[in-house]
Parts: sequence; structure tokens; C-alpha cells
Amino acid sequence: MQIKYFVVSFIMAMSLSINAQAQMPVSPGPDSPDSLVPVEPFHIIGNIYYIGTTAQSTSYLITSPEGHIVIDSMFEKSVPTMLEHVKKLGFKPSDIKYILTVHAHSDHVGGHALLQEETGAKILVMAEDASIVETGGKADSAVETPWTPAKVDKQLKDGEQVTLGGTTLTAHLTPGHTQGCTTWTTVAEEEGKKYNVVFMCGVRIDGPSLLSDKDYPDVATDLAGSYKVLESLPVDVYLGGHGYWFNLSEKIKRMKAGEGYKAFIDPEGYRRAINGWQNDFIDKLIKEAMAK
Repeated sequence: MQIKYFVVSFIMAMSLSINAQAQMPVSPGPDSPDSLVPVEPFHIIGNIYYIGTTAQSTSYLITSPEGHIVIDSMFEKSVPTMLEHVKKLGFKPSDIKYILTVHAHSDHVGGHALLQEETGAKILVMAEDASIVETGGKADSAVETPWTPAKVDKQLKDGEQVTLGGTTLTAHLTPGHTQGCTTWTTVAEEEGKKYNVVFMCGVRIDGPSLLSDKDYPDVATDLAGSYKVLESLPVDVYLGGHGYWFNLSEKIKRMKAGEGYKAFIDPEGYRRAINGWQNDFIDKLIKEAMAK
């Protein structure tokens, strides 16, 4: 009865907001150009830069007069390339003050320890993911390949802000992919206009079950709540933990063809992606509930 009630209540709550035709973004796979072809660093908008290694493996640099912030270190092997990218953009790695992340998986935090060692930056992580970072993944039974543990300097809570040199990023707890999954928002200015920027954590279903995951029993209710949070955010520029979520390869082409930062203004793409993931979630939830 509880399962049926949850399924019916969720579908009724979400049915007015989602587009049934929307499709979730599809991963390009490990052998695709997005995963293999190196990407040079570039300016996105305002004080936000891309320092990821490929279109699939993302990392962001947010600059300020008082130092810089990095979101996601990627894998440990990615850190030297990331630091070279920072230099190519004209900034000093030693000026990186904070290391943030969207969620505690190896492709996002595997390089935290090395990046901290190379820059002296402080690591800030949502409390629910902190132990995973500090144990190199060993605190998460789903992690198959551990990474180098990193010292977390501060555990964040939902709604907490990180401010440096006039730039403020807000941490939104959007759990489901991990229990501490964090979507970051900020405001960037370009040509005298301000734009709402989101770095989305991700809502892909990661566990074996939505309704009977013994390691994460609240995953379904957490995901349901996260969709509502993500829908409520004002978004002009859509960025996130992997490039395929927001068609990064295509946007880089448009940027180079003359659109510049305007290629990344995509509120409609953000809504389509959220709706697509919601559709997948509802479909899997119904099938699993009915099987029970």
C-alpha cells in the first residue's frame, strides 16, 4: 500500500509540470569523441571558464579578484591537464582557494586530494557526501574503484553559500544520484546583463532499485524531491557534471562559429533534460512498483 501510495502521489504531483515527450540525455559512451577527444579550455560566460579534459569529463573555474573556485576535479590523472588549462587561460593555480563538487563519484572527486596538494585550496563538500570523499569512496558500498582520500575542510548544508571576491555560489541539496548530490547556482554578468547559471549535479538513477535499495532506502523520495527543487531554480545558462547533459560539443561549435557566450544560454534545454529524466524515473518507478 505504501509503494502504491507513493507512486500515485508522485505521478499526480509531477504530471502537470513534465512533458511526456521529453527524452533524457543519453551518454555518448567511453569510445565516443566526447569521451576521448581533448578539449581546450575556454571562456563560457562572465567569470566562468571550462577547464575539463573532454566534453564528457567536466570541470569549471570561477574566477575573482580574491582567488578562484573549482567545481569538480575529475579523476586524479586529469589534474595536471586541468592545472595546465588554468594557466592557459591566464590564471594561477596557486590562486585557487576552494574546491567544490557536484557529487562524490571518482570522475568528479577522484582528483580532489592531488588538486588540494598542488594548490592548497580548501575542499567544501555537502555533509551527506563528505565521508565518501574522505575515505576515497570506501564509505560507499557501490564504489568499485576507490580513489585517493581527501581532507574535507568544511561540510556544507542545503542552501549554504560560498562567497569569494564578489562571487557567490549557492549549494542546493538535490539527492538521489548520491545522498549529497549538490547543484550549484550563481549569477554571471555579460555585456551588462545578468544571467542565472546552474551547475547541475545530475539525477540519473545510479542504484539497483528505486524501492528496495538496502544501502539507500530513501532514493525514490529523494529523487522526487530533487526534481521539484531543480524545477524551481531560475536558469539561463545550463551547465552540469557531464557535457552530454547540455549538448556541450554542439555548443562549443556554435561558440566558435560566432555565438560566443550566447551558445550557452539554454533554459529550454535545461527543462527538457529535467523532464526527460523525470519520465525515465516515473517509468522505472511504475514498473518496479507493479512488479512488487
